[in-house]
Formats: sequence, structure tokens, C-alpha cells
Amino acid sequence: MREPLLTARQVAQILNVQVVTVYAASAAGRIPSVRLWEGRRRALVRFRREDIEALVRDRLVGSQGA
Repeated sequence: MREPLLTARQVAQILNVQVVTVYAASAAGRIPSVRLWEGRRRALVRFRREDIEALVRDRLVGSQGA
């Protein structure tokens, strides 16, 4: 692993959204995540920076000749 994994709070800051939105998008499969631990009520979820950057890059509108 080259870079440390990001927390939901860090991803929320990058995407300029609420932390709860990051968790909801992760649970729905819209944001790639790594589940490190899963308990009864919660899971420890982290995110790879490269996945978040790719997500943003793939969703850019109007900047590429698309």
C-alpha cells in the first residue's frame, strides 16, 4: 500500500459533502470503499485516494470533449 487510506471525513472534505453522505454512498456502492472491520452495528470503512480521484475525474461534466 503506497498511500494511507482516507477516512469518511477526509473524503467528505474532498467532495465537499457531509460525512453521512459519504457513508450512504459507500453503503449503496456508489463510492468504492474498503471494509476493514464489520461489527454488529457499524463497520470500519476507509477509502483509497486513487479511487476518489478517479470517481471525480470520471464524473467531470463539460471539461472533456464528451
